[in-house]
This record gives sequence, structure tokens and C-alpha cells, in this order.
Amino acid sequence: MEQFFDFFRRLPDTSDWPPRWYCGTWSDFHGWLYILSDLTIWLAYMAIPLVLIRFVIIKKGVPLSGVFWLFGAFILLCGLTHLLDALMFWYPAYRISAVVRFLTGIVSILTVLALIRHFNEAVGLRTSEEYNRELAYRQLALQELTRSNEELQQFAYVASHDLQSPLKTIANYLSLLENVHGPKLDDDANRLIGVSTAAAERMRNLIDDLLEFSRVGNQVALVPLNLNEIVAEILDDQQAEIQNLEAEVEVGSLPTIMGHKTDIKQVFQNLITNGLKYSRPEVPPHVQIKATEDKNDYHFSVSDNGIGIDKQYYDRVFQLFQRLHGRGKYSGTGIGLATCKKVVEIYGGKIWLDSTVGIGTTFYFTLPKNNKRLHHYAEAATGRDRGRK
Repeated sequence: MEQFFDFFRRLPDTSDWPPRWYCGTWSDFHGWLYILSDLTIWLAYMAIPLVLIRFVIIKKGVPLSGVFWLFGAFILLCGLTHLLDALMFWYPAYRISAVVRFLTGIVSILTVLALIRHFNEAVGLRTSEEYNRELAYRQLALQELTRSNEELQQFAYVASHDLQSPLKTIANYLSLLENVHGPKLDDDANRLIGVSTAAAERMRNLIDDLLEFSRVGNQVALVPLNLNEIVAEILDDQQAEIQNLEAEVEVGSLPTIMGHKTDIKQVFQNLITNGLKYSRPEVPPHVQIKATEDKNDYHFSVSDNGIGIDKQYYDRVFQLFQRLHGRGKYSGTGIGLATCKKVVEIYGGKIWLDSTVGIGTTFYFTLPKNNKRLHHYAEAATGRDRGRK
């Protein structure tokens, strides 16, 4: 132990050894060949880790970055041993050299262990040729998905119009039948006409909602949206219903965001409409809309004092065509909340709810301030449009 402390206490001391020039018989050629060789190796060893470090810093997300750092440290220490070997021709720092060599050995072992540990992961890394093949495959898949989406959108548009026409005919003939022959028909016949008319109207609403659902996210032009104006427009449209229910809608200060008016309006419209629709008997609806923000996101909440939702149905309410109540009690197609979820997720946000049965429900959702997902979608769509020209 005494030798250990004495070693480090005398670490820079060189008095125990002569410079290497005086150890043995060196010719000028032999000595300078040794020195220049060590210095050349040192310079090369210095350049390699600097390139590796620059690569890791510039290439964000490089795999196995820890191995790169270890390998860089190993090469740097190896180079340092050669530099010390050259300097010892004038400065015999054998103690410092021993410490550097010991550190080099430790880092060498750690580098080997890291290579062994990550060997299978390194073997699994794809080559540039494999990446090119995968990129080509993904481009083909994206083109096919784009084509399929366009066909589905066209189908939804055509189907909705083709289905609307016979529904209008059915509704018109039922209305004509009721107006012309209603007084001659018995109560059962009039009831059947009423049921059929209501079914045709529900079918029309369902087709309209499906068409709106299919259009979500199709627009690519991002514009500033003043959410205060959008919510005020929705409340104007709902004014008759609000007055009829003696409802109160409280709106806090809302931000201006980048997006598509139709998409964002659907979210607020569906949540506000639900707050008014699912009210408790004899209790005037009270809907409250709030917004907060943090560094990256806007946070929104739409609260009501309605019938509430049991916790077991929290996920189900966001699914397409899922209804918790019969049509006779509450109208609707079961698409509204599914549309909200689709819009929010396309924008890169999240939507969830908290509810107490018999007290009320609060829907929460977030929208990113810097919506990279929509920007990338817009750029991709613009590129597709240019490709068709």
C-alpha cells in the first residue's frame, strides 16, 4: 500500500530514469524513426476519435452510440501511449505512461465487453442496401395506401349521393301518402308511416355523418383558426336548442391554432351537442369550455352536468357506431365521438374523458402547438398533387 501512495505522490517525478536517448545506444536515424513513427500513430489515433465524435453528434439517433464513445476513448488512449513514448526520449515520465496504459487496458476491456454485449444487435442493423429496399417497399405501400384512400373517399362520396336519392324518394312518397290518404288510414297505418319516415330520416343523418367522418383530415391547407370565433359560430347554430333547454354555455378564453376549420369545428360541435343532449331531466344543462397551454400543447376541456358515463364505457364511446342509449331516448348515429377521436389523433393529440354517473362528464383533449404531423401530411399531399400533373 505504501508503494501505491508513493507511486501517485511522485507521479510527475522523472528523476529515477534517464531520457530514452541515454538508454542504450541510439543512432540518430533509429531514434528519430522511432519518434516520428509514434507521433504519426498518435496523430492518426487523434483523428479517428474526433471523426467518430463528430459523427455521433451530427448523426442524431445513431444506434449503439455508447459503443462509439467507448471505441473513441480506447483509440484516444492508445494514441496517448504513443505520444508519451515519443516524449520520453526527452522527458522520462514512466509513471504517467504506466497510468495511461492501465486506463487504456481498462477501456479496452470495456470496449470488448460492449461489442460482445451488442453483437447480436449490431448484426441486426440493416445495411444501406437493405434500407433502400425497405424504403422502396414503403414508398410502394404509401402509394397503394394513398390510392386506396382516394378510392374510398370517392366511393363514400358517390355512395352517399346515390343512397340519398332513393331515401329522398321514399321520404317524399311517405309524406305524400300521409298527406293524401292519411285521413282514410287507420291508426296502425299512420303509425307505420311515421316509423318509416323516421327511419328514412335516421338513414339520411347516418349517411351525412359517415360522409363527414370520411372527409376528416382530407384538407391540407393549414390556416390560423380563432377558436373563440368557431365556438361562437357553433353556439349561434345551437341557439334554438340552448333556449329550449334553458341551457347555459360558459366559454373561457380560447387560443388561435393552425388547422382546418371543418375538422376543428366538428370536435367542438360534437362535444357541445353531447353536453346539451345528454342532460338530466329537470336539470338545465350547463356546459363549460376551457383551454390552457404548456410549452408544447394546448389543453382543452368540455364539461357538462349531464347523466354521466359509467367508467366501463370510457373506451367504447369513441368507437364508430357505439351507442349507450336507445334511439327512442337520445337521438344520434354513434359517429360524433369517433369523429372527435379521429380528428384529434390526426392532429397528433390525445382525447379522453372523466365522468361520474348522475353528476356529469368532462372530455379532455390536447392539440400540439407545432403540428409536425399535419405539416408532413400537407407536404406529402402537395407532392402527390404535383406528381399527378
